Amino acid sequence: MRTLPVQILAADRPSIRRPGTVWPPNVRFSAVRTPSHMAGILLAILIATVATCRPAQAGLSSENVVVVVNGDSPVSRTVANHYIAFRDIPTHNVIVLREVPEGTRVELAVFRDKILRPLLEQIDARGIANQVRVIAYSADFPTAVGVAEHHAQIEDPNVKKYQKPIAAITGLTFFYKFVLADKGDYLNFGSNLYARGRFDRHFINPFSDDSKEQYDKAVTLLKEEKFAESAEIWQQLVDAHESLPALAIRAAEAYSLSEQDVKAVEMIRAAIKRGWWSATYLKQTACLDRLLSDSQLAKVLPYLDESPIAWQGPEPFSSSVGWNLAGHRMPLKQGGVPYLCSCALAVVEPRGNTLDQAVEVLRRASRCDRTFPAGRFAFGANGDVRAKTRFAGIADAMVYLQENQFETEVFSDRLPDDEGAIVGMMVGAPNVTLSPSRWQLVPGAIAENLTSFGGAFEQNGQTKLTEFLEAGAVMSSGSVAEPYSLQVKFPTPMMYGYYAKGLSAIEAYYQSVMSPYQLLIVGDPLAQPFSKAPNELVDIRLLTDGKKRLRLSRKSLQINVPNTPTRSIEISIDGRLFRTTPPVPNIELNLPEDSSGVMEVRATLAGANRTEPRVSFSEQVDIQGKHPTPTAEIKTARTDDGGDGTEASAIDLELICPGADRIEVHHLNEVLGQIDGDQGMLEIQTERLGGGPLRLRPVAFFGDTRVLGKTAVDQGHSPAVEP
Repeated sequence: MRTLPVQILAADRPSIRRPGTVWPPNVRFSAVRTPSHMAGILLAILIATVATCRPAQAGLSSENVVVVVNGDSPVSRTVANHYIAFRDIPTHNVIVLREVPEGTRVELAVFRDKILRPLLEQIDARGIANQVRVIAYSADFPTAVGVAEHHAQIEDPNVKKYQKPIAAITGLTFFYKFVLADKGDYLNFGSNLYARGRFDRHFINPFSDDSKEQYDKAVTLLKEEKFAESAEIWQQLVDAHESLPALAIRAAEAYSLSEQDVKAVEMIRAAIKRGWWSATYLKQTACLDRLLSDSQLAKVLPYLDESPIAWQGPEPFSSSVGWNLAGHRMPLKQGGVPYLCSCALAVVEPRGNTLDQAVEVLRRASRCDRTFPAGRFAFGANGDVRAKTRFAGIADAMVYLQENQFETEVFSDRLPDDEGAIVGMMVGAPNVTLSPSRWQLVPGAIAENLTSFGGAFEQNGQTKLTEFLEAGAVMSSGSVAEPYSLQVKFPTPMMYGYYAKGLSAIEAYYQSVMSPYQLLIVGDPLAQPFSKAPNELVDIRLLTDGKKRLRLSRKSLQINVPNTPTRSIEISIDGRLFRTTPPVPNIELNLPEDSSGVMEVRATLAGANRTEPRVSFSEQVDIQGKHPTPTAEIKTARTDDGGDGTEASAIDLELICPGADRIEVHHLNEVLGQIDGDQGMLEIQTERLGGGPLRLRPVAFFGDTRVLGKTAVDQGHSPAVEP
């Protein structure tokens, strides 16, 4: 295979607007005494995370996913209805688009104007841009986008030859900033700066401004053994760039080599606070290892990562910051490049999955979180160029997995020969037969294949990615056009290591593909069977003694799985992020005097782990305000809906809200009907709403005042599956 030069992205970086929230209740933290046996743990967390300059703005849970629905497709609505229920996606995060282009392929202008721009405008209008990290397309969207205009911008003939002018809808959404700016720089081989590289990438010069010369000078002085002078420059860079932990590591090395141990220790601590997780590097670097006996460092060191350092470690995804050449988070105003993870929930096509299969994939995935399935990671290493392309990374991935106590296997045929459970499977073959087999993909497994047309559903030939989903995978991928056998266009073997370390499936994918523009990624983005999320739940309730308020209380979940302590708590009200708080046991929210109706309150616990694992809990709470709360009761549910809802009968709802001028019924932010007055029956025609659970929420109006009620759910049809 021909080796091609890797070009690092340099593009205009327009910033995304991050609207704030509008509902400002007061927050009060209740006092609590810390048990003595937790003191050491909390001290370490304080050093490593709570006091960090890097806020908990990464990782994935339900409120971080926007589900995009083709409103004219019952199949798209059905897949979305099920997924929203499986994953408790906030209704505010569901965007229904009309007049979505038909077919498997559209051109760039159509994609931008009919799909991408409308959904981003909705995200901004709803005030959820600061929490959205994943765009998940339901079924019945185009899977490929022609990008000839951007391809014409390529000047390097090597790049132009191997980067074809056809992109996947998911890859192009990931590079949304470049699409909106009409820049084709995402076609470069190294355009995904979020992807992990070799470990020494931590220490490349990440700057393009005046700091670039400072960085180079500090490196030169270090090589010339002018350690004290080098340390001074590193210190200046550390002070100017609080988000870059590798700068503090370099400063620590220079200070140590110049025998300024106190400052060296200070810089190690600064690096940890800014997001440095590798204990292995600290121990294997002589000038740093000798400092690790410092009392505070000794306490935090056990909580850092002991994994091998051939490759950069896992990094949870954030869309509220950008990424630099070294793969680190960098503020947008300092030149960080932003992205949005993207996938399709399903491909329901003649050459893809059936509707029932698609729903079952998502159901199975929703049950896999924190199950820590037993099984092996299997890597294909046959003589086909499709397998040989990824040979170089297999050994590093296997060592990484084995050091983290996972079983690995290399198979020399197209598929594994040995029986038993498989958690991850990397294949390199044009065609494979996945069933029957002696092995099984366990719930939570990811599996994918390096071949030319695994995501090209408009043509026959080659195994489609959907066959891996049908076989048991929760996520898979395939190219929508000829990618050539280039590693940068497919996941590295390290994807499986990042997944096993606790990242979600979608994060593990984008961590491992340097040029993902052609890669169609399909499945459940939230699947995370190895997540070490906090072993707690949040009880949400209304208190009416004295001033009316909400209380959120953390309680032990008492499940025996690996976990990490809570680092922070994110609170959302009616779909919008309201506040992030320290991990206190109880939080009380004073309610505005004039509030009425039902509020949807969501609490998300972020864990103190390098993958920033998250778990969220939501509750609809009637705050018993001055206006009555509307109610919706299903009197007649749907029958015989045929799976996609097109043959479903109507739903009869009884709506009541004393004193209301009118009552509407909403589903996925769409008005389905209304009654005038404060009580009555409403017949909802459902044949265009899709199969699966329908969320029917009453909204009462008292003049200009809008009051929400609790959601009534019509469960609808569920495909028959084995329990």
